[in-house]
Amino acid sequence: MPNFTGQLNTNEIFGALYNLIISQQTFSDNIAGGAGLADKARVDGSLYGDTKLFYSTDVLRSYPWGNDLEAANLLNLYRPADPECQAIELNVFRQIPLTVDNYLSKRAWKDEGAFASFTSVLMGWMGDTKKVYDFGTYSAFFGTDETSSNDQTQTVIVSTLTGTDEEKNRQYAQAIAEKVKNIIDELCIKPNRVNDYGHLRKWDEGRIKIVWSNRIVNRIEKRDLPTMFHKDGLFEKMSEVLDADYFGTVNASATAGDGTLVRSLVEQDIGTNHYFPGDLIAVSDTAPAGTSYTVDATIVCKIFVEYPPLMSAFEVGTSFFNPKSLTETHYITWGHNSLEHLKNYPFITLRTA
Repeated sequence: MPNFTGQLNTNEIFGALYNLIISQQTFSDNIAGGAGLADKARVDGSLYGDTKLFYSTDVLRSYPWGNDLEAANLLNLYRPADPECQAIELNVFRQIPLTVDNYLSKRAWKDEGAFASFTSVLMGWMGDTKKVYDFGTYSAFFGTDETSSNDQTQTVIVSTLTGTDEEKNRQYAQAIAEKVKNIIDELCIKPNRVNDYGHLRKWDEGRIKIVWSNRIVNRIEKRDLPTMFHKDGLFEKMSEVLDADYFGTVNASATAGDGTLVRSLVEQDIGTNHYFPGDLIAVSDTAPAGTSYTVDATIVCKIFVEYPPLMSAFEVGTSFFNPKSLTETHYITWGHNSLEHLKNYPFITLRTA
């Protein structure tokens, strides 16, 4: 049926009377679950200060030793190289406002229960809105964050697969599984310099994390694996799955929406439209430089050691009663850091080609 317009139905017996509304119900099951990857990335902040510093040092070196000949080198100094220092700053602040009243708006409801249910859902939307913001902001950042330094952009070749469709399916899954395992081995079996600083590192395999594109996972699990007689251990590191729509490349210049691939990187208003991170940009709108990304379906996953930190400065709920209008405005105010991965750790983007 169309939206209710306020017109009551004429009673079937008494034409001068109108049938009444039976009940009013406001849907409350709106946003299920938590904030996705953002919940795993949270670290404590503070009301004092605004910056966390992360220091990264590199390996030392050894020298030939000549027994008594070393006496001449006794006073030499062997200072280490200067450490790298990365600053994570609490500099993003957001607020969600909501105005409700307990007087004139009640006249739209049949009884106190229906009105209280509606108001309760509106109040609940404040927390849900922050959940949507956290989920989208972190997911869009995570799926588009990329660095090409020191082997942190890698490719698995699947365009040259041959044979029947069934054989190609098996080869596709096996090629990705082999490539992922090779990357993990590179990080864990021998010392390596796969990080932004190029500092020497070697990681325990248990610390490696992978966030997969859900469409890659679905293809392998639902199309490729069923054609294989043996599938144990193919994806031992499937730690998390992120919707493929969040994987892409940030648009450095102003970009018009195309209705299919260009999505908002941040929560923003463009013209009369409001966009959450991950929303498609309308073809009538152009996103400012650095505020949108183009979805890249070739991205398979992100392989890393530590989640880029989401540091909370504070979160506080307040309210203000306006005696003139008999309204009450509620606020949720919070702060977090500008998102970036920690340069001490690998953050590898794997694509197909």
